[in-house]
Amino acid sequence: MTAVDDLSRHLTLLHARAGAPSRREMAQRTGYGKSTISDAFAGQRLPTWPVVQALVAALGGDEEEARELWATAKGGPHQAQQIPDWLTSVRTEIPRLVTGLSFTDACAAAVTDPKKALDSSWEVLRLTGGQVSHALYDAIPGHWSSDIVATFRRAEEDGHLPAGAVAVADAVHRHYVLSQFPSNGVPAAADVLQIVALAYRLAWQATDVVLAADRSQDSAPPQNR
Repeated sequence: MTAVDDLSRHLTLLHARAGAPSRREMAQRTGYGKSTISDAFAGQRLPTWPVVQALVAALGGDEEEARELWATAKGGPHQAQQIPDWLTSVRTEIPRLVTGLSFTDACAAAVTDPKKALDSSWEVLRLTGGQVSHALYDAIPGHWSSDIVATFRRAEEDGHLPAGAVAVADAVHRHYVLSQFPSNGVPAAADVLQIVALAYRLAWQATDVVLAADRSQDSAPPQNR
């Protein structure tokens, strides 16, 4: 048994104690896709902390206990991590995105039409995630929204995107999925505004990666293209 197995077993126990809700119900409660949830329970790899946190909250578990199990599986006790520069710096040169609302329009929509703002936030990540997959891996992501998150995870693990990219993608994806269920109500404008900022920041980072890959391809010798 590995530490990841211990975490998986803990989540499975919480799931049983909560009455074994279906994957669909868990998706509605947490905002994560069914494949992401299944992967977390399967224990084949360590899920991100936001995924575990959402599952534990949905199943009525103890967050601190789960955090310790997750930190052990990750390789050590939880410690405050330095916030990546790309999340704290102020960009003066913003790349153009070819889909969704502009950043300022999305921010305005967070107040007047929160669902439209969330839809646009996911759309810019969906498009740039596809561009990253094509530019770096010569592949097109699957049609599930979780496949886009997986693309950001792969790009971060391979060092193409900075630390925090997949956590941001997870958070935006979760709020987007939750917004698709009317029973969850209309999210607060302040919540949506933060998601908009995170989504567009990540989309800009992804665009930087795509442009850099394109420049590298253009400068490569003909036989290497």
